Amino acid sequence: MSKFRYLGAGLLACLMSALAPATPAQPAVKDYKSAAEVPVAQFFALEDFRSMKLSPDGKRIAAVAPYKGRGNLLIVDLATRQAKSITASERWDVVRPRWIGNKRLYFTVADGLEASGRPRLKGAYTINADGTDMKEVFGYNDNGSPRGLRIDNVLDTEGGDSTVAYVAMRERSREYPDVYKLDFRSMRFELISFDSPGRTLQWELDSEHRPRIAVREEPRPGRGKPVLTTYWHRAPAGGAWEKLFEESSINDPESYSICGFDKDDRTLFVTARRGRDRSALWKYDTQAKQFGDMLLDDPLVDLACNSGSDENEGSGSDGGLLSDPQSKEVVGFQYQGDRPKKVYFKAGSGHEALAKMFAAAVPGFSEYRFSKDRSVALVLAYSDIDPGTYYLYDAAKKQLEVVAKKRAWAKPELMAERKSILYKARDGMMIPAYLTLPRGVPAKSLPLIVNIHGGPMVRGYQWAEWGRWPEAQFFAAHGYAVLEPEPRASTGYGYKLYVTGFKQWGQAAQDDITDGALQLVKDGIVDKERMCLHGGSYGGYASLQGLVREPDLFKCAHSFVAVTDLGLMQTVAWSDIAENVKHDWLDNEFKIQVGDSKDDAEMFQRVSPARNADKIKAAVMLTMGSDDVRVPLIHGEKMRDAMIKAGKPIEWKVYAEEAHGFNKEANVTDFYTRSLRFYDEHIGPNRKKQP
Repeated sequence: MSKFRYLGAGLLACLMSALAPATPAQPAVKDYKSAAEVPVAQFFALEDFRSMKLSPDGKRIAAVAPYKGRGNLLIVDLATRQAKSITASERWDVVRPRWIGNKRLYFTVADGLEASGRPRLKGAYTINADGTDMKEVFGYNDNGSPRGLRIDNVLDTEGGDSTVAYVAMRERSREYPDVYKLDFRSMRFELISFDSPGRTLQWELDSEHRPRIAVREEPRPGRGKPVLTTYWHRAPAGGAWEKLFEESSINDPESYSICGFDKDDRTLFVTARRGRDRSALWKYDTQAKQFGDMLLDDPLVDLACNSGSDENEGSGSDGGLLSDPQSKEVVGFQYQGDRPKKVYFKAGSGHEALAKMFAAAVPGFSEYRFSKDRSVALVLAYSDIDPGTYYLYDAAKKQLEVVAKKRAWAKPELMAERKSILYKARDGMMIPAYLTLPRGVPAKSLPLIVNIHGGPMVRGYQWAEWGRWPEAQFFAAHGYAVLEPEPRASTGYGYKLYVTGFKQWGQAAQDDITDGALQLVKDGIVDKERMCLHGGSYGGYASLQGLVREPDLFKCAHSFVAVTDLGLMQTVAWSDIAENVKHDWLDNEFKIQVGDSKDDAEMFQRVSPARNADKIKAAVMLTMGSDDVRVPLIHGEKMRDAMIKAGKPIEWKVYAEEAHGFNKEANVTDFYTRSLRFYDEHIGPNRKKQP
């Protein structure tokens, strides 16, 4: 295949000029000489464009772009190269538009500026691509009661100009969705899963839109027992549902995720451990009821699928099947390893050749979605140094054209590289992490910020992750090395790393964080006298606990929306964690993963920073949200009061009408301005060592 011809930024310029006045044109980007020159407000501003989706017939692109600080929907007509603003709301933000056929869209709206601890979904709408015939699908009455149809996700569409889709929707039950056939124009619907196994959390359809897999939440088997999840299958012809697999909610050595059916509607793709430490991708014969060949594994990470996703080829950052849009044949798999990866099952196939062609043509990792006739594709290329560039590919002309950039100011040549590393903890456990080093300076005796993720039962970081708050890039731009560890209890890196973190808050999990910093000191990359901790939620907890456990090592910590007393997690009745008591979570899973304030009273005393403030020698900045219902303000107040009682200085800040994370532009700008000033004061790159 011949090389691409580039048309430059022609479509971008046309798109931007067409948006006025409903959507302001993108401001000219200054020719910054370094990323440090980028203003804080711009660094953390909303993306210029996001969620771009090509219509199935390849004639239009839907996208979300900012308008007066909100994400609004626009449609680009590719024949005329004209863009039209479909929404112009100043009250809410459009989230993930989805094409329902060629001419109609479905999208949800949320309040991105509302305190994130509150319910953020504000409604859902369907509309023609020309902006006509908008209908509310879901909303709330003035008294807060819901109205309309509560759609969890769109499972599949009929295609063409049809406005019919198959959706997971909560109509019969407020807790568990069924499968419905829904016309997004007339809003008439038909129940498909009328003989559901019940308590179903997820559905998987086959190529004929038949519900074939149901993922069911079982009633808790008893006190002190985790909730069980069971996986059920039904034959294409119908009949009884039969159980395939089961797993516990938190500590089962087995783990499953359903990826989808192959075109034969018999072969199911499943990720599972099957006696291994890490989940791999397998074939499962639903007729013979047995696993076949292992198709793929990774030496570092668990493989998992976004089951129930409304995306296909070239989509999804966590994982998913790659399918031929015409034949429905599964041709490969995409997942996040140490970096995004695509693996094709047939070497030398046309799909693999196409992926290699895009990879050679655009910098970074590429995701793409073709039109149904494969005449045109929308391509997204991104990397650790590029937040994302959208391209339009004309298959006949073999032309590749820049459509838009997610963040136009983020020039790759100014951004810092993010490297995947492994280091050994003191007990021999290998800990994965990402390391971002400032650009243009020697990797020697640098100041270090250890950025600790929340959870901790999540995978915290990924190679090309920019997201809403690109912290690693921001701190690296100002001369800091940034370490983002995945300490034990983190998920996504195998069963052992996860379960060895149970009841290890502030103990072995804390040592994992410390050992990463010490390894960088040993390697000569980091100055031992200039290291600080940074994190929110669990990361905020670990930032404070790091000062308690290693009082002479770290020089400061910025802890925000932080757990400060493990006992409060069980006793603060107005937190959403405590509300889970009605589901027995606090009496079961919490006690297994974290501990119990009665049975583990001595441990909770040792590992709660608010009970050990007297041990802290380093500088502390503590930032909370007034409306946080995940980690209520009392956590911060107890830590503040303990520091004052112990005669320790503390820099204290509460953002009004913010919750478990900060969203308002002024607050985000202030937060990172304060953070940078704090780190510059205590360990800054230009700060001289103390005698």
